[in-house]
Amino acid sequence: MNLFRSRRPALAIVALALGVAGCSTPAGPDAPRSTDQNTTADATTAETPPSNPGTEPTGPESPRTGDHGVAISIPELPIGGNANPAGQEKLCADASWLQPETLPAGGVKVSRIQADPPTGFHVGGKCGRLPSCASFTFRTDEDHCSVEVTGSGTAEGAQLKFTGGFTCPPGRESSCRELTARMNPGAIGFSRPETTTEPEAPTTEAPPSSSR
Repeated sequence: MNLFRSRRPALAIVALALGVAGCSTPAGPDAPRSTDQNTTADATTAETPPSNPGTEPTGPESPRTGDHGVAISIPELPIGGNANPAGQEKLCADASWLQPETLPAGGVKVSRIQADPPTGFHVGGKCGRLPSCASFTFRTDEDHCSVEVTGSGTAEGAQLKFTGGFTCPPGRESSCRELTARMNPGAIGFSRPETTTEPEAPTTEAPPSSSR
């Protein structure tokens, strides 16, 4: 009996197994695992929702900033009153609103006060017990304010005029302008300021001449 023949098949099987083992690449500590890459990619896809840049968010539109109304200017307010003497070359004007039906809900704020004609007059602050008309807001026809006018200008034909305005609510510009169109310009006429005058020299009559 030949014993070498029975061992050859076994040696061939062992050599074949070693060759297959030598061709395979050993997995080192730095080599990424294929199963881990697939798991990470699947987790990232599941957490991040697909973006759609062409879709706008739905829901009510947020209010736009700056929509606080439109400023309406009034060149000449419907103001009336009196300007009476209050000292040497000084007048104290009492101003009020003449058309209560034309006052908007928020009132009208004074932005400018001027004498017309301005030559010889200076418009100042308050006088008396009334508040100053500068930056004053007329809300009703019962509101009053005061203006001090100084100077030695010619009072005949001179007037005190007011400029102002108010804020019109958004979307109501047409009705606000219609309201201002119904306002009649007003003014305060000046009285003649008091001036210092030299006292008249007393006149003495000469005694009648005596006739002999």
